[in-house]
Amino acid sequence: MPLTDPQIEQCHDRYLREVDRYAKMADLVYNRCIDIVQKKLTIRATVQRRVKSPSSFVEKLRRPDIRAKFDTVEAVFAGVSDLAAVRVATYLESDRGAVVEEIESAFFGANADEPKVEKKDDPQKNYKATHCQVYLGEGDLTNGNENLVDTTCEIQVCSLLAHVFNEIEHDLVYKPLNGTLSDAENELIDQLSLITRAGDLTIRRLLAETDERHKDSKGRFQDVYDFVARMRTLLGNDVRFSNNAGQLFEELQGLNVHSPEDVDRVVAHSGLTLEQASKAEFDKLKAFLDGSDRGIALEEGTSDVLLAGVLRTHADRVLDRHPTGRGKGRPMRLVQIAKAYKQMIEQPAVAANPGAVAEAVVADNG
Repeated sequence: MPLTDPQIEQCHDRYLREVDRYAKMADLVYNRCIDIVQKKLTIRATVQRRVKSPSSFVEKLRRPDIRAKFDTVEAVFAGVSDLAAVRVATYLESDRGAVVEEIESAFFGANADEPKVEKKDDPQKNYKATHCQVYLGEGDLTNGNENLVDTTCEIQVCSLLAHVFNEIEHDLVYKPLNGTLSDAENELIDQLSLITRAGDLTIRRLLAETDERHKDSKGRFQDVYDFVARMRTLLGNDVRFSNNAGQLFEELQGLNVHSPEDVDRVVAHSGLTLEQASKAEFDKLKAFLDGSDRGIALEEGTSDVLLAGVLRTHADRVLDRHPTGRGKGRPMRLVQIAKAYKQMIEQPAVAANPGAVAEAVVADNG
């Protein structure tokens, strides 16, 4: 039996009582997505979040197709997936897959549920996006988040241009205000789809030209993208250098390292170039960590190479800037790497046994 009007009213009343819980979920997922695009991948993207308004919720439930899907209030709250929602809109369509991969790694359910991922790329349709339904892991269901154990959030990942097109198509095609679309309207929507694809190529070329211009810049880094463009060139020009660069850039700013010249003074030594010195420290630290059970690993070709070079002289300062211990939560990845580096240089006799080092680090992290 379809959802009745009294049941819809009950859904509305319950949602009014619980909307703050969905807002908290959206905020948490939003902040994690910000970290993914700004600190992990260091790509250009916008991240937005919203909670469905009570009026929109009721309007949705009154639609015949939605009303027919549910027969109880509990079924509604178990089946409506977008009460809390986050959108990640990348500048480039090609970055969508990398963002989805990171989302799959960052979120998992309390019962080890994997995020539910649906790629909407039907060649017969213009809509292009990936929808991820995510839960919180057990480690996130503490410190006031216990009431989010059964709460999910929908993350939509698409390109910026696809987002614009998707919104227009959704409003005109799926929510027509006055009848079906005319042939002219459908033709213009198809033209807009072609413009979206062409625009993606234009943005790709524009960003490549911007990176090329940044390579010749002098003096202080203007932002993290300037940092990636210039330092990538000095460290072998690997396109993966942007991975983990956001966190490293913030740390360098805190260490008063503001330019390639500053980085060179910190890292290069004993006749080794910046690239050589960084790679030497990276190889030592990677060998030290490989095979351990610490749950953290260095990534070849990424900004981890430069981080290892910086830690040769600044590991103590990094750790001083980020005190850890009981009650302070799990340290961020960069700090965990700095701790491992510190142990590597202070415990050379243990370096041959990464498992023992891992146990010591876990104990140190509390």
